[in-house]
Amino acid sequence: MELPEVNFSNDFYFWFNTETKKEYYATPLYFYKADFHLDYDNKLRDVYYKESELTDRGLKHPASLYFPFHERLGLLLLRFLNSDLSDYEKANKTFFYAYGFEILRDLDKKYKFELKQNYGSNEEYLKATTKIFEDLQENLIDIQKELKNAVTYIYNLGNDESLEKYTYLERFAVYLMKRKGSLYSYYKNDLIIRDSYSNKYKEFENYSETNILESLHTKNMLLSMSDTHKSNDLSSICYAILEELVKTPNYPIKKCQNCGMYFIPTSKTDEIYCDYPKENSKPCRDLGAFQSYTERLKQNKAMGEYRRTYQQKFMQVRKDKTNTKLAKEFETWKKQAKEKINDMKKGKLTENEVYNWIIENK
Repeated sequence: MELPEVNFSNDFYFWFNTETKKEYYATPLYFYKADFHLDYDNKLRDVYYKESELTDRGLKHPASLYFPFHERLGLLLLRFLNSDLSDYEKANKTFFYAYGFEILRDLDKKYKFELKQNYGSNEEYLKATTKIFEDLQENLIDIQKELKNAVTYIYNLGNDESLEKYTYLERFAVYLMKRKGSLYSYYKNDLIIRDSYSNKYKEFENYSETNILESLHTKNMLLSMSDTHKSNDLSSICYAILEELVKTPNYPIKKCQNCGMYFIPTSKTDEIYCDYPKENSKPCRDLGAFQSYTERLKQNKAMGEYRRTYQQKFMQVRKDKTNTKLAKEFETWKKQAKEKINDMKKGKLTENEVYNWIIENK
């Protein structure tokens, strides 16, 4: 099969760039509670949730492979793993606002539905898509559960010592070959369109033959090739993304130790907290770092003794407000104690050295 030439109003296409850790997709959207930023220079879009946005009276907006949506590699899979599928609005807010419903067209071969070009109103659009979601809700929950089981095994999220020495790809292969779950059946509705130089016509139609030759020659490079997947089956799409992820070194899926959401570390592979923004709160990475720091302080005997001594001296000064000598001594002690603690945090003094100083200078 061939790629669409310009705009299209059906189907879901996606492809990857593992060098830049990016994934791209193109599909028509109604933009219910969603909008997008437009990057004209790079011909890219990124979609975001917007509570006040509606569907332009149920009108479907066509897609273009030449102005695709882009996101971090693996984000579609992560969003589905983390999605709340308990009802339509929650599922839309956590997943479908970004990817639409073309992604479900071939999910169940026994269930067929049609997405109109124009529903005429937001109410008619919501009525139609709510029915699609509710009819396929059990399938979605089953697929999400299976993917969570597969990810737990492949990335050893259960900390099974017997799996530690094996790579993601090796575990992925065994999970499929031994059919430890139903993941092996998820690749069935994925049509792969192989990239070739002949497919680059649209990308370079505004460049002269000489310009392209000179660019390739002086930069000593080859044009990158990215096979494009066409699939309207969410399970197949998640399978393809997972297969791409397990082949990408130092790019694990993890589970946040604070909120329990699945994430891929952005800086160090040993991160344990996600960086997803939370409503009315900081990301878990910031909260977790603060909580860990607070917990370490609780377990630090020097800090414990400092807090007790500080409180005692503070109360003494408060009870005897006319004693200026006592107040001055407290200020001197407080300044010296803070210097000792700062040196301990920097590694210049040990916990025992600071603890002994506080005991000797009570």
